Amino acid sequence: MKPALRFVPLIALASMPAAAAEPPSPQQVRAFLAEYGTCIAKREPELAHRAVLGEANFHYESPEGKRLRQRECMDAALLRNSSDGFTGRLRMRLDDDTYRGVIAEALIANRAVSLDPAKLPAIAALDYNEPRPLRTTDRDGKPIPEDRLERQRAAIARRAEAVALGRLGECTVRTAPVPASAVLATQIDTPAELQALNALGPTLGQCIKAGETVSLDRVSVRGALAIAYYRLSQAKPSGAIQ
Repeated sequence: MKPALRFVPLIALASMPAAAAEPPSPQQVRAFLAEYGTCIAKREPELAHRAVLGEANFHYESPEGKRLRQRECMDAALLRNSSDGFTGRLRMRLDDDTYRGVIAEALIANRAVSLDPAKLPAIAALDYNEPRPLRTTDRDGKPIPEDRLERQRAAIARRAEAVALGRLGECTVRTAPVPASAVLATQIDTPAELQALNALGPTLGQCIKAGETVSLDRVSVRGALAIAYYRLSQAKPSGAIQ
């Protein structure tokens, strides 16, 4: 069975206060994300680099997370209820890899990052943060309640999906590094972006396991490509990942 690949519209990645006039459009969300990634890459270049390589976490309570989610990178112009943005305090409901993707794109642009296709065969497969096994008992050996098990299952599913998307990005960049780079070179929400993504469609399809159906939006695809491209560009040809 051939893998099925389809692009779906960008889902809502942010929510609004109840009193807000209208929710953000997908285009506004993408504009915000692009500005956010550019801002973090400029203000925190080394931390941004470590974050894309998976060496820094985005948890709100950690010092690194606070710097990676800093309010200074939320452009006030994008928080107005206008054609350029939206009203109210933005509540970003994004996973870590969405953050990493837009930061990776900004780093690639800022540092003029390039990837030599000839060196790719000598670079070992990238590593990923695999989901932890389901825990059915607590530290005292007592059964974990079903509601907590459900939360674990949901977290495991999200992590497995993130790993699958990461590997899809890596496979695509390794198989078609030049077309992958061409996608990242386009402006978001333009005919050129869609054309570049469609050109990469066959490669994406080849990188999906037989029998799988994958629904992708432009944010997830660009993010996966950017993360893989940046990580591979920073890897040593000997196989040791930086």
